[in-house]
Amino acid sequence: MKRQLFKALEALADNHDNEVVHRDGGRVRRTWAELAHDIDQAVGRLAALRPEGLEGPEGAEGRGEGRVFQVGLIGPTSYAWMVLDLACVKAGFRSIAVPEFLTGREIADLFREAGADVVLADRSLAGRLTEVDAPVRYFRSRHATRSATLAASPADDDFDRVDAVAWTCTADRMLDHYSTGYSSGTSGTAKRIDLTFPAEEPARPGRHLLRLAVQYYRYRTSFWSRKDNRLLVFMPFSHLQQRAFVRLALMRRIDIVLSDPLRCVADLVVEKPNIMVSVPMIYEALAARIEQKLQQLDARRQAVLGLYLRLRINRLGNRNPVKRLCGRYLFPTVRKIYGGRADYFVTGSAPIDPRTLTTFHRVGVRIYEGYGQSELPRIISMSSERDFRIGSVGKPRIPVRIAADGEIMVRIDRAELADPSVVTYDQDGYIHTGDLGHLDADGFLFLHGRKDDVIVLDNGKKVFPARVETVFHELKTRHAICVTSFDGKRLTAIAHWPDEPGGPGGREALRGYLTEGNTHLADHEKVTLFVSAPEPFTVENGLLTGTRKLRRPRIRAAYGEAEAERVDG
Repeated sequence: MKRQLFKALEALADNHDNEVVHRDGGRVRRTWAELAHDIDQAVGRLAALRPEGLEGPEGAEGRGEGRVFQVGLIGPTSYAWMVLDLACVKAGFRSIAVPEFLTGREIADLFREAGADVVLADRSLAGRLTEVDAPVRYFRSRHATRSATLAASPADDDFDRVDAVAWTCTADRMLDHYSTGYSSGTSGTAKRIDLTFPAEEPARPGRHLLRLAVQYYRYRTSFWSRKDNRLLVFMPFSHLQQRAFVRLALMRRIDIVLSDPLRCVADLVVEKPNIMVSVPMIYEALAARIEQKLQQLDARRQAVLGLYLRLRINRLGNRNPVKRLCGRYLFPTVRKIYGGRADYFVTGSAPIDPRTLTTFHRVGVRIYEGYGQSELPRIISMSSERDFRIGSVGKPRIPVRIAADGEIMVRIDRAELADPSVVTYDQDGYIHTGDLGHLDADGFLFLHGRKDDVIVLDNGKKVFPARVETVFHELKTRHAICVTSFDGKRLTAIAHWPDEPGGPGGREALRGYLTEGNTHLADHEKVTLFVSAPEPFTVENGLLTGTRKLRRPRIRAAYGEAEAERVDG
């Protein structure tokens, strides 16, 4: 993997066909040859910032002497962030990626704990980095230039003003432990995660050739072999999966489009990506718009849609000519909503409403669900074209068993973990995931929620808050809702619903929606009380993680003393 990536990075300089598209005032296109130049320029500037006396990577990881140059990175998704991260990988420097939504104190503590020698930050975060001990250099992105003050003139601490020095990049210089990242902090604290390249397997000529032949056949017969593949990335680069997909794109010659959560829906329409990894909230918003378009079909198209579904044409592969012909006739307006080229749309990080998946499936689009944990080096389970079932994360890719209390246990060898201390093994060598779920008779894995999030009422009934929140999926397409219990007897919903022109007030609209949602819930899952939050949960106010997951402990702390009202009035 490490050598393959280095080879791909070296090949960028000769590639004038593939591109990276990003926003910087307007739409900016950079060829991969230009990307290669930017990466090499960043390598030289990074090398100039190395403190004197640091050993090279050979000394640090090979002989155990000295240590490597550690570069802190923080900021929203941007072209500059991606370039700096790839420069660290290529040069043999270790990046330390800290989530940008944390407080200034939390950011400083994480960089200090990880031992950052220098911190490179988006200029828009300057006000939150005053407590960072390491020297800070700033890079500029569209986020920084939105402010006239920040965009006014170059500053002495701009990274672009560093004079580059010579630095030789080789595959041997690349680090096995190439980055340190952190979890999203849904449990209250961000956990450190050491990212490593997988060890190269010893060559076994016969088996190796057979495996390569099978992989090549699957590649050539799948959409991955297409020349017009396009990846959309808009989640934070501090999230490990986003950077993994960028590396995959570079190795498979896939164009990259960089966006952000505010622009991603618009960029779906304009850029027409066929590969995207997103949180459920985005898919739920798109599904609501798709349902509106389906309801507007005329009588003739409604009749054809019924036949289309009865014949299960929607379940055929995207290359099937019948499915393509039907799609052009039935869904020209629907396809515009998601760009019309959804070959590999993936969701994860939080539960998704099965109705959202069903809406997409009706129009011939499969949203694949993935399940993994940041601390683990491999995906636990992933739905695929062959193993697809709505509501399931597919069939496990590693050994999985379900404990007596419903916890999902997985088996991964200790040697594969960069730091085995971050996980807990049972006596049989299985790792506790902290997630609850079940395997059906066909081996498909279904998730129920986090073990720590389960609410046990005083009558012994267990409530999975994620499941209850999912029932209010229409509310989640607008703003998130958090279900909790402050007294162990009754469930309380905390949410924000804005006032609507000409409609009921936000509080009364929320009350009405909760009342309607309760009709779809079991008695012990019904929400009895609610708190009308004055503002939505956002990354900026610290109530959502960078991947749009609820930070439940913070929400409970913020609204624990708020006056709750009865849903039934």
